[in-house]
Amino acid sequence: MMRTFPELVLDGVLVSPFVLYAGAALAIFAVLRPLLYLVSFERAFSNPPAAELSLYVAILALLIAVF
Repeated sequence: MMRTFPELVLDGVLVSPFVLYAGAALAIFAVLRPLLYLVSFERAFSNPPAAELSLYVAILALLIAVF
């Protein structure tokens, strides 16, 4: 049985579900970023931007896996 993916239609243009997931992951990451600053997330890593990118990718993968 194939799983169907919901697509968003904007003025007749089909938007891939991946774009929706990427936007949702970006919104979740934007909410988490001040919390990460409060717990000194950047001090735990030698390259904080790479750690933040990895966290974004993990959130994106979680969204794709769940939905």
